[in-house]
Amino acid sequence: MTIRPLLLVSATILLLAGVSAHAQQRVAVLPFRNMDRDIQYNAWSVQLADSVLTALRQHENFNRDFVLIEPDSIEMAIAALNLDPTNPQYESDMWKAVRTLGATKVVQGNFQLRGDRVLINCYVYDMSSMLPDATNQAKDLYKSATTFLETVRPIVKRIVAGLK
Repeated sequence: MTIRPLLLVSATILLLAGVSAHAQQRVAVLPFRNMDRDIQYNAWSVQLADSVLTALRQHENFNRDFVLIEPDSIEMAIAALNLDPTNPQYESDMWKAVRTLGATKVVQGNFQLRGDRVLINCYVYDMSSMLPDATNQAKDLYKSATTFLETVRPIVKRIVAGLK
């Protein structure tokens, strides 16, 4: 009779190992950094992040390989840590907030105006190493100031493999 419970425990361990091997990644999408520091473009930070978030929700791998942490949850975590966006340390503190939400991957990018064009980059960071994925990133995307959101589709296409 002691063999049957042992088999049940072994089967449960194997089942859990299989589930954890293909566990969904918890992904946080953070606002893009305004590298120009010109506050008139700060709204683009959130616009880009929201657009990437929306495109990721529509991707076929959403809810299969990855789930998204809602921006409201990120904002609540930031508020719980009493973080001040005007503090120079805000960006590094924001990572602490994301870590409290159990994020395994973070999507963050940056943009910079270069003449009449906008240079956009986007990276997937692994929270265990805090380093960007070297292969699944969207770099050096240029658009005009009126069409910069057209980079969202190519960004998602390039980064989605890094979210698995």
